[in-house]
Order: sequence, then structure tokens, then C-alpha cells
Amino acid sequence: MEPICNKLKLSALIGILLISVGWAGTAIIPAVRTWRPAGGSLQIGSALIEIQSEKSDRYHPVTSLFSKELREITTTGGTTLFKLNINQDLDREAYTIDIGKDIKIGCSTPQGAFYATRTLLQMLMANGNGKLPCGTVKDKPAYPVRSVLLDVGRKFMPVEQLKDWIRMMGWLKLNELHLHLNDNSWGRYPGYRLESRTFPDLPSKDGHYTFEQIRELQDFAALHGVSIVPEIDSPGHALAFTTLKPELAHPALNHPGFGLCYLDIRKDQTYRFMEAIFDEVAPLFDSKYIHIGTDEYLLKLIPDDSERKKTGEQFRQYINHFANYLQDKHGKTVRIWSGYEHMPGTTEPDTSIVIDMWETTDAVNKSKAGYRFVNSSHFYTYIVPGMPYYGVNDQFLYETWTPLIFNMEDKSGKLSPDDPGLLGGKLHIWNDAGPTGYTWNEIARLTLPSMMAISEKLWGTKGSDSFEAFTKRMAAVEKIPNVELLTRNAKADADGVIWSHKGDDLHFIANTHHPLDLAGEPKNLEYPWTASFTLTRQSDAPDNDVLLSSELASFYLDLTQTKTDKKTKEMPTRRGVGCVRAVQAPGFDPLTSFRPDGLVFDYTVPFDKKVTLTFVGEERKTSLYVDGKLIGSHNIQMVCPLETLGDKHKRSFQGILHEAQILNEAKKPDTSHSTDHD
Repeated sequence: MEPICNKLKLSALIGILLISVGWAGTAIIPAVRTWRPAGGSLQIGSALIEIQSEKSDRYHPVTSLFSKELREITTTGGTTLFKLNINQDLDREAYTIDIGKDIKIGCSTPQGAFYATRTLLQMLMANGNGKLPCGTVKDKPAYPVRSVLLDVGRKFMPVEQLKDWIRMMGWLKLNELHLHLNDNSWGRYPGYRLESRTFPDLPSKDGHYTFEQIRELQDFAALHGVSIVPEIDSPGHALAFTTLKPELAHPALNHPGFGLCYLDIRKDQTYRFMEAIFDEVAPLFDSKYIHIGTDEYLLKLIPDDSERKKTGEQFRQYINHFANYLQDKHGKTVRIWSGYEHMPGTTEPDTSIVIDMWETTDAVNKSKAGYRFVNSSHFYTYIVPGMPYYGVNDQFLYETWTPLIFNMEDKSGKLSPDDPGLLGGKLHIWNDAGPTGYTWNEIARLTLPSMMAISEKLWGTKGSDSFEAFTKRMAAVEKIPNVELLTRNAKADADGVIWSHKGDDLHFIANTHHPLDLAGEPKNLEYPWTASFTLTRQSDAPDNDVLLSSELASFYLDLTQTKTDKKTKEMPTRRGVGCVRAVQAPGFDPLTSFRPDGLVFDYTVPFDKKVTLTFVGEERKTSLYVDGKLIGSHNIQMVCPLETLGDKHKRSFQGILHEAQILNEAKKPDTSHSTDHD
């Protein structure tokens, strides 16, 4: 009987060990590979760090950052000794942590040291009492490429906000920022986001990065374990280039809405022009990779079959030309988008080229042919904020998807773990909605859960059995140090009031407008919000009825909207109180942007009667209440304008504003006390 008892004790001990591993090993995101508890805990104070290496200067930026962050989240006094030991036997991104009477960190690079500090900070957050459980962490990633694409070509992102994305990525041990630096938005909007001294008129006037900012961003990214891979997309998506050089546009590929957005790859001048672009861009970036695009070159627009076939072969040769050019002249490995497989021709891309596989799924055959590739499947990893297509199912991403899956329905799109070609995976944020689309705050809040889910699947250790359990872990570590982008910046008082008007009535005619005078504040408020207006309408003047406005959004007392139903092709006209949000290329105002989102509520504001209109903005939902009664809701996400009462373009409503209030929360009116105003 004794051996049986021993086995039972051993089984119980293993069970306890697994529970401990489940608590501490999965308290962070992404979950660590192994955690061995030792019992007890260590109270954490400010950091005293010893770097046990002759090359300690390389590690000072990481340890300085960690010390600062630790001070911000540690409330207890005293100090904690952290011993940083450089162990060249560890992989480049691997690290170890031994928590006892002090904390020993093992790593072979500053990147490994940085990842160890992320683990420690997240464990402190999850524990919540300023203590760390004693034990040992051994951790390293399963895939070398753990990437996020940001489409700044269509929507410019200021440098300080880009730094917040880098902080978010570093927090989750995502190690590659793919910057999509040029593209077109519907409405013939060309975006090119780099300074150019070769072609000074090429950069976008509404925002681009200087050479100095690119250097600053790369140094900042390196500190956070992130490399920046630039993409200059060509020969499609090239409206910025053809706007500058119309003679290089392919005449047969004039696409309505985009204009001449395809380079003519039949011309030698096109090659010389793009070589000059790459000669300027390639030296700016430290990454060994440069992405040259090569997606969505719409050959089907060429009417002549023989010309179409000839151009397909030229397209394939274009890929290899720049792969060789950038390798030979700049020492860069080229990346491309998949899709060339659909092109006629026989030339195959050189196997030195790394493929972002987005629309094709023949991963098994690509691996057999010797290619390296990244899982960029548009089925599962594309987020297009504010648009009605794509989107990431976070539960599926976490519970079912792995980087081995390119297409659930296609056997050639499912790799086995021993297939050698896979480098990793990527989450994509495409700004098809253009420069006027979702704000970066909205985009970041939409994207963070997907970033958390994919970070764990790419790191390789799944720490939760279900997405529901994973969301609880997310909540414990979602407050990322020094990240402001996830927080709305409009200041509110203790009651949540951002702006209000009380006292004297404000009288409006068509050419009247009153700035809200929120100096230094954002011009729009992202969800959740409430905007309430008590007013008396005095005249009906078509299109002269704007209640509140900014360059991005407007509220109307009277809006007429005609939309084509995609299914029935009918064009019903609706009229009532409205909200408009600009989308894609900007216009004279939000309503004249290229493809605005317009909401019309079935309510006509009466004349010479005081009423209270309350707009309520929530995630993917906007509602209107009149005198406390719900008029209707639309499943579209709006922002609340914070710039002007009425309209500075002389189209204000005509009437009297008695009082108003804008809140930073979605507060539905108390319908139990609602009455009509006399």
C-alpha cells in the first residue's frame, strides 16, 4: 500500500503545482512558458539594480525605464535588489526571473531584459498588493515575428501617439511595427508620410515624419523591444507617386474614386523613380527588412488580353528587380504581399523574399518551395475601424486560431508545426476610412483586446482555457504604463461635465456661431458621451440647421438624407434630427466628405416650442432622446463635436439655445420624470 500512497501524494502535489503555475504563469499577457513556485512572497520597493556585465551601458536605458515605472506603481518604502545577469546561453528574446530574497534576471540582450521587466510589472499589477510570489520564470517566444501593421498612409498618426502604440506593443512582447507609409483613400486622397529631400513635393501636407523623427522613433522602439519595418507600397496604391509624376501612371488602370493610383511598370522611368524613392527610404531604417507592397495591381482593368498577360509577367519581374536592387545596394531583405500568384506569367519571386500571406493560403506549398512567410490572413487578422467589412473575432482568435492556420476551410492553408517557412503572424489595422475616419483613440481602444489575444498566440503559451477567462486576465493588466492614447483627453469636472451653458439665452440665425472655447482641448469627444440641448426652433431654413459642429462631425436639427439600399437598389429619403460623421477624403464639412456616415432620427423639431434633445454616444451605437423619450438608435459610432455651437460656414439653426451640457459618459435621460416643455 505504501507505493500507492506515495503515488497519491505525488499526484496531489502535481495538482497543487499546476494550480500555482496557472495563477502566476498566466497572470501576465502573454503567459510565460514556465513558472515554478517556491512559496512565500517578496514585498517590492523601489529598484536597486546591479548589472553583472562588462557591457552594462547597453542595459542602462532598460533599467532606467524600469526603475521609473516601478516608482510609479509601488507605494511601499524601501528598496528591492534586482540583479541583472547577462547569460549568452539564452536566446536573444529569452529571459529568466528568480524571485527570492532578491530578484535575479537572466538575459542575453537588452530586449530580453526589457521583456523580463514587463513580466515583473504585470505580475505586480495582477497581484495588486505590492508583492511578488517567490518562484522562477523561464520564458521565450515561439515565433520570431510578432507584428502589428499600422496604416499611417491613409491616416497620419502624430509621433507621440505612435510612441504609445510602441509602448502597447512592448507591454505585450510584440516585436515588430510594420509602418504602411503610403496609400490612397477613396476620394482621390494621396498619402505619403516620409520627408523627402529628393522629391520635396511628395510628402503629405497634412502630416509626415521627418528624418529626425524616424531616428527618434526607432531609438524609442528599440528600447521597447520593437523594430520598425517600413513599407513603401507600389506599383499599386501609388496615387501619391502619380500625383507627383502623372506621366508614370498606367493609363489603362484609371480607377474611379482613386484616380491614377497604378504605376506604369512598362516604363523604365518608373523603375528609376522608385529606385530613387527606395534609395532615400532604405538608409533611414535599421531593420534588415523593407516592404515594397506589390498588392492589388488590378490587371483586370486592362481590356486587351495579350497586354494583360504581358503586364502580369512584368509585375512578377518588378518584384525580383527590387528584391535584387535593395539587397545589392542597401543590404535589405525585401518583403511583399501575396497575390502575385493570381498574375499571369512564369517568373517566381526569389526565395530570399519574405511573403506576407494575406489573400492566398497555400502556406504548405510555399514552405515546401523554400519561402519564408508571415501569417497575415485577411480572414482572421484584419481590423478596418469604422468600416462594415473585415474585423477580428477576438474569441475565435484566442480559442481556435494559431499562426499555423491561414484558412480554416482549406487544407493547404493549415501548416503542421514542423513546416519550416513560418516566421510568425501579424495583426493589421487598415485605415480605409481615411484621414477623417475613426480617431486614433477609438482605433487603439478597438484594437487593444485583439493585440492582447494575438500576442499570447504568437508568444506561444496559451494561459487560459477560454476567452472568458482570458478577458479577466486582460482587465488586470490593461493599464499600460505611460500610455495616454487609450484615455480620452477632454477634461471634465467631478460630475463628468466637459462643457455647459446656463444663464442667458443664445440667439442663432443662419450666420451665427459660438465657439465652445475649450482651449487646448480636443475638438471631438469619443464614446461614451452625452450631449443635451434645451432649445426653441424658430424658423425652417433648408440646410441652415447645424446645432453643433467640428471638422469631423455635426449635429443637425433638420437633415435630409438619401441613401441607396444595397439590396433593393431603392433610394429612400429620410428627414429628421441628424448626426453626421466625416469618412474618407475630407470635404467642405463632414457632410461633404467622400462617404459620410449620416444618421437620421424620425423626429421633427417643432417651431416655437421648447424641447430638450439628448444625444447619447456609446460604442457602436448612437441614440436620440426628446424630452426624455427615446426616439431611436443607430448602430453607428459617432463622436461628439467640441468645437462650435452652430456652424462657422453660416448654416446654423435658427432659434434660441436656453441651456446645454456635454458629459463624458453615456447618461440616458430619466424617463420617469420626463414632461413636455410648454
